[in-house]
Amino acid sequence: MDRKTELELLDRCLSLYNERKTELMEGEVVSPVDRYISSERFNLEMEHIFKTSPLIVAHSAELAEANSYIAREWLEGFPLLITRDTDGMVHAFANVCKHRGGKLAREGKGCSRRLVCPYHAWSYDLEGKLKTIPHEKSGFPSFDKENTRLKELACTEAYGFIWVQREEGSGLNIEAYLDGMDTDLTRFTEPEHVLFDEAVQDWNMNWKILVEGGIESYHFKIAHRETIAPLFNDNLSVFDEFGPHFRSILTKSSLKQLRDTEQENWDIREHANILYSLFPLTSVLVQPDHFAIINAIPLAADKTRISIQTFVPKGTDVTEKARHHWQANFAFTKDTLIEDFVIGEQIQQGIASGANESFTFGRFEAALARFHDITEAKLRNV
Repeated sequence: MDRKTELELLDRCLSLYNERKTELMEGEVVSPVDRYISSERFNLEMEHIFKTSPLIVAHSAELAEANSYIAREWLEGFPLLITRDTDGMVHAFANVCKHRGGKLAREGKGCSRRLVCPYHAWSYDLEGKLKTIPHEKSGFPSFDKENTRLKELACTEAYGFIWVQREEGSGLNIEAYLDGMDTDLTRFTEPEHVLFDEAVQDWNMNWKILVEGGIESYHFKIAHRETIAPLFNDNLSVFDEFGPHFRSILTKSSLKQLRDTEQENWDIREHANILYSLFPLTSVLVQPDHFAIINAIPLAADKTRISIQTFVPKGTDVTEKARHHWQANFAFTKDTLIEDFVIGEQIQQGIASGANESFTFGRFEAALARFHDITEAKLRNV
């Protein structure tokens, strides 16, 4: 985000605040609830949205060292292995040995020059090349070891993140995919950060309910009355589209102070949280001095695995006082989001009851309507 854009966004929000208005679409929009419960639709979303989109699987700071790796269960239980090789390049593989299919690395993070299958000790380097086969000469005299590699997925590193696409494509052009949002991410997520803390939990709700909770502030005053409600304006936010992605400016109650502040001293991180909703699954929440990532893996039409991570500037967590500060901040962010997730589970239960055939998005919930428009467009020609 350049300085001109920052000032324009703050001026836009302040004008709405002064006029006691919100940005409105022309009319309400009706959304059928089948979108949240249909297993058939969920399978189409998996095949034609999740598997064909570049997805953020880690921040670069999580794989900072050469010869490091991350192993985790991914889409449809796919055993994903992300590595940074000796030369610092990132790769994504199936965490599956080419001999008999054993997992090379347990779920989690580690550092090693070689990945060794725990079944028969076939070993691979972090570029995915098969390096050793025990009893190779006697047992596998005709096996083509030199040309054997782990199954590789399209992977690239850009704007502080590691991106992977499940289905093969012609290459990942993240700059084009972000459609102009890259300048924002360069400012907020590329500088050196470290992962401070994270939490992962499965929630009984559709992935779209998760997205919806982040792109409107209509619920802040009620749903978050015990946490962030006093800090934010009631139902005052703006959003912009970058291809399928959104940037939402969630204004704080301190916004009114800008009336008496010279523009040259305006700071968007002081008076708003910035939420980047990267279609379909990832949200980056930019706060005053750090950022959080809310990432999701859809498990079923009514179940989603959600991770919450807090990233802080490198070197700011070295003292006990600083660690206490960041821990309190992480807990506050997590508690606020859990308020959304608890309500999300209740919504999913309500949908399953058959009480409603559709939802209605109000005129100030334009981001929700556009999100569903984008999702529907992805499936329209299937």
